[in-house]
Amino acid sequence: MKTSHDIISNIKNQTHFKKLQVFNELEKLKLFLPFEMRKEILYIVQKNNKLLFAFKHPSFVNEFNHYNYKDIKESLKTHKSLFSNIHPDIEIQAFLPRAILNSYNQENVNNLNIEYYHEHSKGSFENIACRSSLRDIFESIREVILKNQ
Repeated sequence: MKTSHDIISNIKNQTHFKKLQVFNELEKLKLFLPFEMRKEILYIVQKNNKLLFAFKHPSFVNEFNHYNYKDIKESLKTHKSLFSNIHPDIEIQAFLPRAILNSYNQENVNNLNIEYYHEHSKGSFENIACRSSLRDIFESIREVILKNQ
């Protein structure tokens, strides 16, 4: 008598369930990432000849595209038996879904409070530099101070 685990394994291994096999392999692939990055992944999709990782935050997208994709590529090459449905030379890229990207819109940037520096000096200092090159530098500083009044 077959157990439920055997029956499910046989069903998964049938050809019409290839997408399910790929999904399971992509879930295994997640384990090769650091824990903090794993928590921020929304989903992984294989489209055409690309493996796309969707993240919840732009900083993880940037970090993944600069550093971690190399580790994933190397893992695919070294563990071919675990990832038989994913080609080891596939292009790997992270992205931010449009819905999340829209939450980081221009309105949030415009609402920032920008503080300006107000010049406290009046430019009324005595220039006692002996060398003419230093004297000229101090005079140019005085001009900048007077312009910023």
